[in-house]
Amino acid sequence: MWENRASLRDILEHSPFNTEEALLTELHAIEGPTGTKIIIWNLRRTSEGNMELDFNTENDIRIPGDDLDTSDTSDASDTSVPESNTSLRAYCSILYLKPSMQINIRGQRVENCPIYESLDNIDRSYSYKPKTVKQKIRITFGYNKKSKDHYGLMMYYHNRLIKAYRRVGCQLKAKNKRSIGVIGVIECNHLKPTHNKQDFDNTDAYRNTIQNVASKLREYSLKRRNNPGDNEPIEETDDERPDEDDQLQETSGEGPSGKKRPRPNCDEGEPEMHMSLRSSVAPTHENVEIRGERDRLLEANRSLTQKNQDQAAQIDELNLKVAQLEGEKASLSEECKQKTKRLKKGMDALSNE
Repeated sequence: MWENRASLRDILEHSPFNTEEALLTELHAIEGPTGTKIIIWNLRRTSEGNMELDFNTENDIRIPGDDLDTSDTSDASDTSVPESNTSLRAYCSILYLKPSMQINIRGQRVENCPIYESLDNIDRSYSYKPKTVKQKIRITFGYNKKSKDHYGLMMYYHNRLIKAYRRVGCQLKAKNKRSIGVIGVIECNHLKPTHNKQDFDNTDAYRNTIQNVASKLREYSLKRRNNPGDNEPIEETDDERPDEDDQLQETSGEGPSGKKRPRPNCDEGEPEMHMSLRSSVAPTHENVEIRGERDRLLEANRSLTQKNQDQAAQIDELNLKVAQLEGEKASLSEECKQKTKRLKKGMDALSNE
């Protein structure tokens, strides 16, 4: 009971409520037996005198443009910001991968808009299997049909959005236009979110996930470029320079999956001319050896990373056992002290008699 009183004392000391009755009045205002009520106070003001949260928009709470975080934007001059970064209502509409609850903001219900509904040219054939899980994790790619300026990786954790529009791989290159507009969706239940649920811990598992998704993104972009759909939102530009791996794939006439690419219609004798115009790099045996050596080094690095993770897990397990033993030791020591006190009292009582 004293713990509850201490918690109540801390709440009254560090909140806008001065009495227990005022606090209970706010809690009783929640409709239904369960629910969550968020109270925000002591807001700061910007240099222009405006509050850091904007309540002027009807049925919404917004963040002014001055307080936006654009750390994941590859181009510092990119002023196009997703609506979910500035609007609480827009953010809540994509908060859950599979919505199962009702959210109301300022008295008006939020219309759920699962991220899949805003994608075109969807491809669900990609997956990634971390060594720490038994089943493959599906990766879905598609083009943002609302705005090609808003793209990147949507990372969910147990159905809840953690990181939105996280640009990876070729999306971070200013001159690479191939993957602009592409959104990737992945549910990363094997990762650990930060305490504020706005990012993931920067662990080896997180970095491996980003690296693998970037590789799948490049495959998807190449496939869409070679087999454009009717609603392809972007086109390849002349000033785009392909990645080293992409260049090797183009010169060998193979796509990212190893299959032969379709070649344009031409008469006999023209294929060689066509290939010479596309690239001046020939698929030499030396290039193949370099790629093979690189793949072996990457595999060795992944194996070493997994061993380090296993050793770290074993160390954590040993530390946990040590902590348990220390707790048992402290408990036994306290028990011995109590028994010693009782024995001493008994001996003193016998002496007095």
